[in-house]
Amino acid sequence: MGFSIRFFIAFFFVFSGSVFAQEAGLVNAKLKLLSSYSKPLAHEGPVLIPELNQLFFTSNRLYRSDGSQYVVASSYNIQDGSTRDLGLTGSIPMANGAFRLSNGNIVVTMQGNKFKPAGLAEYNPFTGNVKLLTTGYSSYQFNSPNDVVQAPDSSIWFTDPQYGYEQGFRPKPTIGNWVWRYHPSNGLQRLLIDGFAKPNGLAFSLDFKYLYVTDSGYISGNGARNSSLPRTIYRFLVTSTPDGIFASQRSVFCVVTKGIPDGIKVDQLGRVWTGTGAGLEVFDKDGTPLAVIPVPGGVSNFALAPNGAYVMGETKLYRLDL
Repeated sequence: MGFSIRFFIAFFFVFSGSVFAQEAGLVNAKLKLLSSYSKPLAHEGPVLIPELNQLFFTSNRLYRSDGSQYVVASSYNIQDGSTRDLGLTGSIPMANGAFRLSNGNIVVTMQGNKFKPAGLAEYNPFTGNVKLLTTGYSSYQFNSPNDVVQAPDSSIWFTDPQYGYEQGFRPKPTIGNWVWRYHPSNGLQRLLIDGFAKPNGLAFSLDFKYLYVTDSGYISGNGARNSSLPRTIYRFLVTSTPDGIFASQRSVFCVVTKGIPDGIKVDQLGRVWTGTGAGLEVFDKDGTPLAVIPVPGGVSNFALAPNGAYVMGETKLYRLDL
């Protein structure tokens, strides 16, 4: 496994003519299988909790005998390799993306179902308690919130694509495929960015000057592909004005090599990582492709960690060592 990854990356650098072949650690990346599952448990929302030696993550859509869909939130124990169901299926229906908040809790995007609303939930990994943060805007229901991050001012930004309706577990949408900003201190929320096909993953640059948003509109909720729709990462300038926070100057950052860009992270060197059909794709600050690290079956999301990452492989959980 390690040999194939090194060969692929070396080939990528030669083919692209990149001068970044010696970029720290990428050429020697090694993928290690940590755990295998009978169901696609390792799908989204990976959050590392070092003080508990745990990795939080959420599953892909699972099906009951009556055809209804559900999601399981799990915890992987880094020390002994065990995985346990956290029992959040009912309290956070169709959990998806997640982010570690400044208070130590985890905010989880709650896609909802036909009976329970979509929104954001806050999970305390130490006590197991769950608190709902928002379940809609005015009289409108959210579609199926997908990914989430927190800004330095403690506001929470999240994407809200219409995948839930297309996948049959949410009612017909009443609002668009948008990016929202919610502030937990006062409950105020507002539409921040529109104009997407399917906004998916999001991440801030290290200095919080830019917001990166992946648009995965190329693949619809039922799996159909439309080549005219985005498989693109966009970058927005984040500005604080006397009138409030704005995200403007939308620009194309990059397009990925295979499938769609899903989860996205920025590492300590400012490089942008995203999970795609090829695996993990890494870009420089200006959108220059640096590496494609292959992962069997592609990657939906991942969590950066010291000297590597934890990688969601659906029925496989991996550790990438750099």
